[in-house]
Amino acid sequence: MKIDFPNLVMPKVTALSTVSFQATVDGEYLWCEISCEALCDHFGAISMDENDLLHAFHTGRQRIEQVAHALLESNGGHPVLLLVVNF
Repeated sequence: MKIDFPNLVMPKVTALSTVSFQATVDGEYLWCEISCEALCDHFGAISMDENDLLHAFHTGRQRIEQVAHALLESNGGHPVLLLVVNF
């Protein structure tokens, strides 16, 4: 299974205060998300403000993508929601 995180579409904050980011699994695009709690607890987001969440995402992007990669491998390439417990 080939998993990549192309930088074609900027991550965005969703209505549920998660940050959604794009991945490809065997060439197919899908969206993954990370919770605001994980961004606050592990990546330094200081509030639920969109700018704070996106800054924390970009600060921790390498680790976030590593965890997402492992989960995508283990679940057969289905979209994932990263939570505090994943880190």
